[in-house]
Amino acid sequence: MRANYFLSETVTNLKRNVLMTVAAISTVAISLLLLGGVRILDLTINNVTSRWEAKVEISTFLRDDIAPDETQDLESDLANMNEVQSITYVSKEEAFEEFKELYADHPEFYETLPKDSLPASLRIKLTDADYTQLVAARIRGAPGVDSVNFGGDIIKRLLQVNSLLRTITLAMSVILLVAAAALIANTIRLAIYARRDEIGIMKLVGATNWFIRIPFMLEGVFAAMVGALVSGLVVLLSNEFLFSRVGNFLQFLGPVFEFSTSEILWVLALLILVGAGIGIVGSMLALRRFLEV
Repeated sequence: MRANYFLSETVTNLKRNVLMTVAAISTVAISLLLLGGVRILDLTINNVTSRWEAKVEISTFLRDDIAPDETQDLESDLANMNEVQSITYVSKEEAFEEFKELYADHPEFYETLPKDSLPASLRIKLTDADYTQLVAARIRGAPGVDSVNFGGDIIKRLLQVNSLLRTITLAMSVILLVAAAALIANTIRLAIYARRDEIGIMKLVGATNWFIRIPFMLEGVFAAMVGALVSGLVVLLSNEFLFSRVGNFLQFLGPVFEFSTSEILWVLALLILVGAGIGIVGSMLALRRFLEV
């Protein structure tokens, strides 16, 4: 019986403040979409960095005048490093053939080049990408080494961009969530004001504090949860249709927009929990300030 009463009262309040409720739902949905976007961005950057870190190798380019025994000594020193997984020697001729394959559609790039124009190199795979800087520092300055190249700077910049985007998006999300809580509180305030006489009569006939408060709390939670469900639906549809298409244009990065079911469910759970929290906070703010029961 009480459940039916609470439900009917909640529906009545929502009908009386349709525009404010819609505004609150929209604000919650947008703010939670930003929050979900932060998590999707994190997952995407993690996919990119994991893929690139797995392929990170140090290319050590050798000088043309390096002696064979110096090459052997360098390979031996590298093989004795615990951080090194494997070493591959690439001769000048092999480097030239790889260059031809890479630019097979542009023969003008290599037709006039001598086959020994590219330097020989050692390609070093590591047991962990975290050792890149350490091993590169050890190699630089070794006899016969001309230069050392690796993709660590790219990953570092990618993580810096991710950090900046996360900060900006989180700040915007927090601002909108605060605005959503304020809108919910204002919506409930209007509902309380519209029913102030009825609330006074209920208090006179002995209605408990929580009996009066619950319909208004449900109104706030309902608005926030609808916003959370809208944002969750957008995330699901994006995962189903948008991310795969964007991934097709970024195939060179690998499957960066392929998320597991558990990862998507985690994002949805985050949106629903935050939405419920915003609804409760907004409701309690209004009830404490405008409803003296």
